[in-house]
Amino acid sequence: MAVVSRPFKPDRAPDRIRRTFGFMPLLTAVTYGLALLAMVVLTQRVIDWGQRWLDDVRYGFPRSAHISGIVTPDDVDGLPTQIITLNMYGQVSILVLPGGDATQVQVLEGPYLVGRDGAYAVALPTLYDVNGNGQADLLVTIRGEAIVYMNDHGTLRLMTPEERAELVGSGRGELPLIE
Repeated sequence: MAVVSRPFKPDRAPDRIRRTFGFMPLLTAVTYGLALLAMVVLTQRVIDWGQRWLDDVRYGFPRSAHISGIVTPDDVDGLPTQIITLNMYGQVSILVLPGGDATQVQVLEGPYLVGRDGAYAVALPTLYDVNGNGQADLLVTIRGEAIVYMNDHGTLRLMTPEERAELVGSGRGELPLIE
C-alpha cells in the first residue's frame, strides 16, 4: 500500500460554509424587524385596553358624565341645573334637570356614534356662553368635536346653521379648548 500525499487546502471548507449561510444577516434583520413590529402592536393593544379600563372606572358603562350649573333664571335662587350625558351603546342622550327637579326633565337627542368604539366614547358636557348673551350654553364634546346647544331662556336646543354662520362671522366663534 502506497502512501500518497496531497496538499491540504484549509480555505475550501470555510468558503462553502460562507456561501451557504450568506443570507443569515438578512434573515436576522427581518426577524428582529418582525419582533419589533409585534412588540409595537402588543404595546398599542395594552395601552388601548388600559384607556378603556380607565374610562370604565371614571364613566362606567354605558358611558355617562354630568355637570351642574346655572342654566335657567330660576337656578339663581334654588338648586343648579343638572345635565347628564349618556352614551347608550352608541346613541348619545342628554338629560337636563332644571333646578335638579326630575319631574321637569328635558331629554335632548344627541348623535348616533358609528365605528368600532362608538359605544365606548365619552360625551363630556361643558357650560359656556357661546354667543355672549349672558346665558350658559351647553357644549357636548365627543371624540374632540363639540356639539352646541343654545340656551333660549332655560330651554336648550341645537345651534342652527344661521346662528353658527353669524357666530363665526362676528369673530366670537372661538370655543374653549376641551380635552
